[in-house]
Amino acid sequence: MFRINKDLCLFSPTGEFFATAYQQELSIKDSKTLDEYQTFTFTDTIEDFQWSPNGQLILCANSKKNIIEIYSLKLPNWNCKLTEGSAGFEKFTWTPNSKEFILTSDFNVHLSIYNIHTRKNTQIWGIKSSIKKNYIINNINEKLAVISSSDGKDFIEIYEIKNWQLTRKLMCDKLFGIDGVSWSPNGELLAIWCSTIGKSRLLIYSTITDTHIGAFTGENNEKNNEMHFDDDDEKYVKGIDKIVWGSTGELIAIAGYNEKIAIVNYITWSVVLEFYCGPVITEDNILSKVFKEIDIKPRNWTNDEFLSTIPDRPLRYKLKEIYERPISLSIDLKPSNYNVSIAAIDILEFNTSGKYLAMRHQLYPTVMFIWDLMEDTVDYVFTKNPITGICWKPNSGCLFIFSNSSVVIEWRPNETAMCFETPKSIKVLNASCNPGGDTLALHGYCKTSIIRINE
Repeated sequence: MFRINKDLCLFSPTGEFFATAYQQELSIKDSKTLDEYQTFTFTDTIEDFQWSPNGQLILCANSKKNIIEIYSLKLPNWNCKLTEGSAGFEKFTWTPNSKEFILTSDFNVHLSIYNIHTRKNTQIWGIKSSIKKNYIINNINEKLAVISSSDGKDFIEIYEIKNWQLTRKLMCDKLFGIDGVSWSPNGELLAIWCSTIGKSRLLIYSTITDTHIGAFTGENNEKNNEMHFDDDDEKYVKGIDKIVWGSTGELIAIAGYNEKIAIVNYITWSVVLEFYCGPVITEDNILSKVFKEIDIKPRNWTNDEFLSTIPDRPLRYKLKEIYERPISLSIDLKPSNYNVSIAAIDILEFNTSGKYLAMRHQLYPTVMFIWDLMEDTVDYVFTKNPITGICWKPNSGCLFIFSNSSVVIEWRPNETAMCFETPKSIKVLNASCNPGGDTLALHGYCKTSIIRINE
């Protein structure tokens, strides 16, 4: 167990190292033995950090003081320090070549791209400042898609990362506005959407054919052969809150503002499945399993030393399975834990294979929906506290659920859901998994602990 700033702990992209940030100290540990590998001292308190894609560099930042420092594992005496000017920065992202990083300035005024070798600074102006996620990187083909705005019109600019040349400018005239973009896993397709209810629409652009090849609208619109639902109006996806690509790129999950989720096929661009996060598990829902968190006897940790090694797999307990139907879900009409104007689906994640989709709606903060897309069935997991995070085990259907408590719930396909206590009974908000899938880093309040999750 280690002390950290907020939840600042990350496995390296290869899984070889585990980094933690506490106050001004950045500690790099061997992820298997947890032995200290390297330590760096930042100028001020570390507020955020990020591994480079090649796993050799780490960028540390303090946005309040506008300070950035980069450290190298191979050259521990080398570092790159940058102090942003009056514009400051809100967030940063490495480019795929691990030679540059992108800064978003305060108030989303512009993007700054810094080359750590040449110290060259490239800037992109005119980005749409009213949305937080206004750019996305294509790691496969090394392209950058930016949502820009000018004279009241939104458009997409696509840049080549190798030279930062503008190669495409997509006007997207069929959209009322642009509220989000997302690259497909293979980097060939770009999803572009408008979220406004009544005017929501999703366009799919192909970088191979340089054309729009698909479109989706949630409202009842049969023009231009756009995909739509055949049911009554209340079952349409109203607005597009978020979209998520499946890991293979064959499916897209589209979440609306009316508790609806549509699964779209990438070949026909038609809706193949739909799900409604309703308040009742009905009597005819006999294929779904419902699990409820149980009370477990806490372990006495008073005689245990402060954990500095990875403990053996903890004791696991079966959750209670509920068989009676119907079951009413507990509704939070005033979600005090969330600063939102409209309750929406805030967790929407595919597992590695794309067979399962985990969902959580803010109206039902203590319910995790787990959708088996092959069988079109949904399992439900009820927790005592509002769910704060999830983590899929890589290359597996195993899902870990966290709810600001000392109990972690573990769901597996076609098995009874289990739970186990965290080391030292720390309350866990979220977690990150080693890319190898053998260990899990639990993120608590200024603490982290690594546990084994082998089968």
